Amino acid sequence: MKVFLMIIFVFSIFSCDQSDSSDQSDESDQILKIIGKYSDSWGGAHIISNTVWDQGGMMGRFNIIHFDNESEFIIAQNDSNNEFSADLWSRMDWTYSASELYFCQIVFDAETEQAALEADSADREDMDGGCNGFGWTKLDEVVEEGIDKDDERIVAWASGYVDYMPGEALDEEWKTPENAIGKASGTSTDVVSLGRGGSITMTFDAPVKNGEGADFAVFENALDETFLELGYVEVSSNGTDFARFDNYYLGVEPLGPFDGHDASLIWGFAGKFKQGIGTQFDLSDLLEHPLVVDGTVDVDEITHIRIVDVVGDGSELDTLGNPIYDPYPTTGSAGFDLDGIGVINQK
Repeated sequence: MKVFLMIIFVFSIFSCDQSDSSDQSDESDQILKIIGKYSDSWGGAHIISNTVWDQGGMMGRFNIIHFDNESEFIIAQNDSNNEFSADLWSRMDWTYSASELYFCQIVFDAETEQAALEADSADREDMDGGCNGFGWTKLDEVVEEGIDKDDERIVAWASGYVDYMPGEALDEEWKTPENAIGKASGTSTDVVSLGRGGSITMTFDAPVKNGEGADFAVFENALDETFLELGYVEVSSNGTDFARFDNYYLGVEPLGPFDGHDASLIWGFAGKFKQGIGTQFDLSDLLEHPLVVDGTVDVDEITHIRIVDVVGDGSELDTLGNPIYDPYPTTGSAGFDLDGIGVINQK
């Protein structure tokens, strides 16, 4: 089905009308320029969407109310769950120096949105002391790497399945859960399709464990780096209780059935890479999940991994509360197409 869709997709590129340049300008004003995932010079993690700047840890989340791409600043209300200055207001300035991105949270405890907006901006001429007397903080964009199906780090593959629940818009020929057992084929057809909103749970001869680095990888059958179909990833040590990986979709525009993603804006979903390349998952990322904290899910004894198709019409939300978009609607082999799950750390 994807081969057919790609032919139509290529044709549509050459047949579509060029959009008006003034519309493109208006659109850019509505999309934050620095959306992405970053690490800072202090080891901190930053997820920046069009509506949320999540700095993790003690700093917490900042809900973006206003931004100005030309003047390079953001006004945000501190989340009510933040450890410091909850519900107050912040101003974040950003700038580029020697082609590197830097930011300064020049205000973090303003009483009102207007007070944050009227605060003096950080000094862009002084990178060492122009941020309240301190240096600006460098942000390095995080680049995620996939893993090839033939990589020697993969020591095992899923050996069985349970609870295959196909969703909508799925032809019988694609309801082949056995195709997800064993090594990923790296082809378009030797897969099981989940259908719109469907799911499947894969099992293993020996448990997956939390080791050094990524612990397993999920393989889809995308033809290229952009025409991607996404899936949530959940793990269980008893086959009943599942912990879902946090996921971040940083794109802001709906996708038609032949539209492609910017993969750099996709985090924590299976299906980020083209066929034959798996998306890696690290069980350490679940250590603060409530089911892991209370011992219900043991990350050293993962026996079941469930993949759930993302319905890509924007009705489902990511961890930050942003709508998730996927090529939609697709038919025939709709939804995530599972090729295999490779184990990197096995007990």
